[in-house]
Amino acid sequence: MSFDDLPPQTPINPNADVYAQACLVRSRAVAERARARLDVAYGPDYWQKIDIYLPDARAAAPLPVLLFFHGGNFTHGYKEWCGFMAPAITAFPAIFVSASYRLAPAVSYRAIMDDAFAALAYVRGHIADLGGDPQRVFIGGHSAGAQIVAQMALRHEARRAAGLPDDAFRGVLPMSGSYSRRLADLEADESLRVAADVPDSPIEIAGRAFAPFFVTWGGREKENVLRDGPAFVAALEAAGQPVEHHVFPDDDHFSIHLATADPQNLWTRKLRQWMETLR
Repeated sequence: MSFDDLPPQTPINPNADVYAQACLVRSRAVAERARARLDVAYGPDYWQKIDIYLPDARAAAPLPVLLFFHGGNFTHGYKEWCGFMAPAITAFPAIFVSASYRLAPAVSYRAIMDDAFAALAYVRGHIADLGGDPQRVFIGGHSAGAQIVAQMALRHEARRAAGLPDDAFRGVLPMSGSYSRRLADLEADESLRVAADVPDSPIEIAGRAFAPFFVTWGGREKENVLRDGPAFVAALEAAGQPVEHHVFPDDDHFSIHLATADPQNLWTRKLRQWMETLR
């Protein structure tokens, strides 16, 4: 099982480490009983893999798909942090896909985005074999994963270079993201940075959105998330882009993600609504 060969990672901070362990325990329990395809490679690197969770029975018609990216500040995390989300989503019915990607500082942030696009391309190219509808793919992510999916939706040139059409996904659901961060500024290697005045953060390029956004964050987040969530929503609204948002007042950076396992959670219900109506 994929849970048995995870490369060890250094501690993050006490709260994050408790969250990470809870994710792994809950996701392993789901994987042990789910109808799933684990460790499906979308590239040659160890980290270029996805886990695909399927409904208990194959549906008569092709199903919508959620491709989800874990958090971890781009330096930590596993796709196995997100499998616990699957039962509530496969019950719609729908297909849930959790993606790993190469991590910094071993690779550049642009390489991480390359992985995200490659995972999406693989899902679109192969999900029909498992009963999924490649025309009804949604993308979501938590924390660093939220910035990944926001960039996927806004960086049209990079998406097209990966061979993906502008309608490669039907909706974008970023959770607890920091949207003022420029990928260029995150690079440790100065040769990979672009000029400081080149727009690169999701807030700066929000006017490029095609697909609708559902942006969420907790009321007990760190300052940067509490600042960037409303700013990103405002930037999308100012550009006339379709966007909805919600603040979960009692959730922090980690509980907001864990709560998506509840079928009655508003985030999970919004995903279901979109999957049923955005075609």
